[in-house]
Amino acid sequence: MSEISSELLKLFAFVDGKKEDYIGALKTVVGIQSVSAWPEKRGEIDRMVEWTTDRLRSLGAETELADVGLQTLPNGQIIPLPKVLLGTLGKDPSKKTVLVYGHLDVQPALKEDGWNTNPFELTQVDGKLFGRGASDDKGPVLCWIHAIEAYQKLNITLPVNVKFVFEGMEESG
Repeated sequence: MSEISSELLKLFAFVDGKKEDYIGALKTVVGIQSVSAWPEKRGEIDRMVEWTTDRLRSLGAETELADVGLQTLPNGQIIPLPKVLLGTLGKDPSKKTVLVYGHLDVQPALKEDGWNTNPFELTQVDGKLFGRGASDDKGPVLCWIHAIEAYQKLNITLPVNVKFVFEGMEESG
């Protein structure tokens, strides 16, 4: 079994030290009610895409918001689909490129659906965090962002180029 590199140990320590910041970021995104099945929340999906775009840009990523057209609702109303966030971090031809896909929308959630807490308010119970999107898929998206941030803050070169595709309609097909 190989030993853990000193760089990796530094990354682990950095991440451990940022726990409260990471929980704060998760609280922010859980509070964004980006429910793709609720047309009246379409602006919240746009807000979530903008928030994520800002985070990627703060890491130095090039970003683009791709227009993917319109959606016709069952009542005949036509509304724009949320833009898809495309990003690129690193273009070193000697490195492999990793594609990170994630979605920024969530399923509908109401307290009366069986939630013990407000689904759009991150809540800690017995050391566990609960909130709509915390594990599917806002939390994992944040993990990628935080991992890259850790590399950068420690001046450790990312071993790969990264491409991002984040969308806001996965939960609605």
